[in-house]
Amino acid sequence: MANIQRNIRLFKIDAFFGVWPLSTLAIIYFQQITHSYAVAMLVWSMSNLAQTFSEIPTGIYSDKIGRKKTLIIAALTNVFGFFLWALAGQLQQIGLLFAGAAFCGLSDSFLSGTNEALMYETVEELNQKENFSLFYAKYKFWVQVGSVVSALSAAVLMYFCSLQTVAWISVAPISGHLITALLFVEPKHTKIQKRTASWLHFLIAFRRLWRNKKLRFYAGLTVMDDAVGSAFIRIESAYYNTLIKAWLINIVKLVKQISGMIGFALVPFFKRFGSVKCFFSALTLAEILRLFALLLNNVCSPFIIAFRKSLWGISHTARTDILQQEFSANQRATMQSIIALLKGILGAGILYLFGLIADIYSPKMAIWMALYFKVILLALSFIILKRSQKIVLGINIFCKIIQRFAKGDF
Repeated sequence: MANIQRNIRLFKIDAFFGVWPLSTLAIIYFQQITHSYAVAMLVWSMSNLAQTFSEIPTGIYSDKIGRKKTLIIAALTNVFGFFLWALAGQLQQIGLLFAGAAFCGLSDSFLSGTNEALMYETVEELNQKENFSLFYAKYKFWVQVGSVVSALSAAVLMYFCSLQTVAWISVAPISGHLITALLFVEPKHTKIQKRTASWLHFLIAFRRLWRNKKLRFYAGLTVMDDAVGSAFIRIESAYYNTLIKAWLINIVKLVKQISGMIGFALVPFFKRFGSVKCFFSALTLAEILRLFALLLNNVCSPFIIAFRKSLWGISHTARTDILQQEFSANQRATMQSIIALLKGILGAGILYLFGLIADIYSPKMAIWMALYFKVILLALSFIILKRSQKIVLGINIFCKIIQRFAKGDF
């Protein structure tokens, strides 16, 4: 019988296959085909909707059938989606962009929750559950290393090649996920066939998520924070392109991923403060840093925003640790899928809204809106958690400052 310890090594290898040289300039690539930022953002919305509508069945599949099979299907659909995106640019067919987005969204739905569940169940079987956040941070550290390789290769490729060529080259690295998926060892817990009917499995997961007050709060916060954050990530390159050359955006991506490496490497040092404190402290500082970058609005801004990735590494690990500890063992992936489902519904609308704002006003205005929503969300979170009135007042003042500068800038 294969030793499940192998999964720890495979996660590190699998991280490198997330290399996607086109990622930083995807919105620009889509805009060249669609001739509209709004339609380009709709491509991402299609991906979100495809993920949204398949989240629940794929989450149930992962819980009932197993993590390994789920990851294999995720890898296959992702490769096909990237292939269609490259073909769309070659043939200048918008329809292929949306078809590729549908397959990539389906892949994300299979992957959603499964990766983290496999990691948690692996360390649980190794009797190291209390160190999940450390294992997770190490895995994400190697993801950032892979992204650094992606940014470097993209910078070189963009200097010598067209965006279309980069799109074709980007199909190859993602195929490595299929190799690692075939080599992963299934945890003993998920080898046991679940006999609960799928609809009942979903209802049990939803009821447990809703009745757990702590889980309900962090699930809601995750849905709203990720929906807005996803829109920011998709539109940020368009904003950067107004400040720096296109090939320099890949250097920004490089700085961003190195910052992410630093953030995940620092997790062990901050672990003693607890996941909740780490999560909210890092999240707040990240938005302050983004505000400072937008106020500067010059060639330094993209690099400052990229540096906030180090804070994201700390907050993301803390949030994942909180959620995984609250998820029930038999509905772990399904609960994550419910969160992703809600995030997809909200995110699809926000993606199009920000694309529309970028078309009518500017990408910069869309970025300001993303920041404004993030700050409002933080303020509400602090109020719900009954933090001190000074913190709440500080957040409110922060919101007013953003409104003031935003009106003056635009």
